[in-house]
Amino acid sequence: MSKILIKKSAIALALGIAFAGSAVAENHIAVINQESAGAVEIGNEVYVEQAGAAHWAYADQYGDDNVTSLLQFDDWHEAYAYVTGDFNLVEGEQSGLWNVFNADAVGDDNWLSAYQEGSLNSASIFLQGDGNTAVAEQSGDANEAAIDLSGDYNTAEIYQSGDSNWSNFQISGSDNLFLSEQSGSLNESGYFNASGDRNTFEASQEGDGNVAGVVGADGDDNEVYAQQYGSSNIFIARDLEGNENFVDVFQDGSANEFLIQPIQGEANFIVVQQQGNSNVVEAANGMIGNDNLIDAYQRGDNNYAVFATEGDMHNVELEQAGDNNTAVGESYGEQNDIMVSSRGDDNFNGVAVQGVSNDIQSRQRGDANTAEVVFVGDDNDVMSSQVGDGNVTLAYSYDAGTTSGNTLDSEQQGDINLIDTIIGGNENLISFYQEGNSNVIAGDGGSFIVGGSNGSVDIQQVGDYNVVTGGQASDGNTMSVYQQGDYNVATVVQY
Repeated sequence: MSKILIKKSAIALALGIAFAGSAVAENHIAVINQESAGAVEIGNEVYVEQAGAAHWAYADQYGDDNVTSLLQFDDWHEAYAYVTGDFNLVEGEQSGLWNVFNADAVGDDNWLSAYQEGSLNSASIFLQGDGNTAVAEQSGDANEAAIDLSGDYNTAEIYQSGDSNWSNFQISGSDNLFLSEQSGSLNESGYFNASGDRNTFEASQEGDGNVAGVVGADGDDNEVYAQQYGSSNIFIARDLEGNENFVDVFQDGSANEFLIQPIQGEANFIVVQQQGNSNVVEAANGMIGNDNLIDAYQRGDNNYAVFATEGDMHNVELEQAGDNNTAVGESYGEQNDIMVSSRGDDNFNGVAVQGVSNDIQSRQRGDANTAEVVFVGDDNDVMSSQVGDGNVTLAYSYDAGTTSGNTLDSEQQGDINLIDTIIGGNENLISFYQEGNSNVIAGDGGSFIVGGSNGSVDIQQVGDYNVVTGGQASDGNTMSVYQQGDYNVATVVQY
């Protein structure tokens, strides 16, 4: 080989190494500090662009009308922006894996945004002031975005597409708006440790196995909206305290869960709607306070709902449409209204109250349904209605010494239905009505039992082959039985 060819090859190799080194540049550091002069109205601008791997960028601005822009491409980057002053604009854009973006702004009317494309990225935005806007947008898997606000009239938005992503909002202030949108599966979005009034949190998730929720919030007139589309999704509301707050949750799919434990305060309003099968509404310690409103609706089969309240003047409504569903409403207090209703077959309605002057309703339409009503206290109004065949109504009152002056009305329309009751206490008014054939009003041991003094029992049956077997104990009681039809039997014992 000639010396000329050797020389040309060496030059080509050197050029190739130089260009290759430029393409895979690593471990660069950019640090920019800017402070606006006192007499200068228009501040400075920062623009940093880095490509390669493992770069680090830092921008610190103090002054008015500053602009920060940090762009990083490829993997293992870190970008930090700190701004103090008014009318600032901070933007960060990163693509690749394992990137970190952190922005901190103090002042009013600022705009901070983070855009990350790839997986395993993290974006954190901290805002202190009023009228600020923060936006984080991520596409990819296993990303994290967090926005922490302190102030009023701020807006925070997080958009994520992909799987196993996480978004987090924290707030101290009032009149703020938080938006979270996630598409994909196994994502989580939460509103944590919030304090303030008139804040709004909206979460939308599309996919399976997602979690959205509000944990640890204190304030009044706040609003929470959550929409989840898919299966095995969960909404959680826990440790909420305040008055006149509103929670509205919609879940479309199967095996979804709505979990509350507990919400404390006055005049709060909870709405939950689920469409699909095997969904759960569980609020065993749901509401503590007074004058709260709960509205839960489930459409589908094999659903389960339980909601409990503690306090006075609550309004609880549980409604189900479908088969093999279970709904239970519980109330501890005075002047509460509870209604549990179902449409379909093989459903169970349960209502339990302890207190005074409560209004209880159980309504069922369909076959092979069961309604169970349990009440303790005085002056409660209890009503049970069933339309269909093969239904069962169970009505019980316990602690007879403190259960008096109650009214129980139970009505069944259809065939082969059963009413079973054990009622204690004084001055209770009981009315049973059955329309159909082969119906029974009796007890588990052969006859129903009504105890106490000065009580009244009125029974009406219309149809054939019906049976009444019952007993009354104590003094001053009356029982009236009316049967219309053929082959009916009535057995009444008073002692």
